[in-house]
Amino acid sequence: VDASSQRDLRDASVYATFMLPKLYMKMIYCVSCAIHGRVVRVRNKKIRASPEGRIYVRPSFGGKGGGKGGAPGAGAPPK
Repeated sequence: VDASSQRDLRDASVYATFMLPKLYMKMIYCVSCAIHGRVVRVRNKKIRASPEGRIYVRPSFGGKGGGKGGAPGAGAPPK
């Protein structure tokens, strides 16, 4: 809820100290939808199986920092 709506609710409330509860939405995607929506990246089978492939690095699409970014050694071939 934005600040103006919070102020309206506070003004219209009967209670003097009314706090809005924080709401969190748990988003569940199928794999293909998560890849299409850029929630996760596509990884090949070897990287998925290795422990290094399980480190989650949030992708930056069009952000600062040129190049492919990510965890150190994440782009290296498995040993």
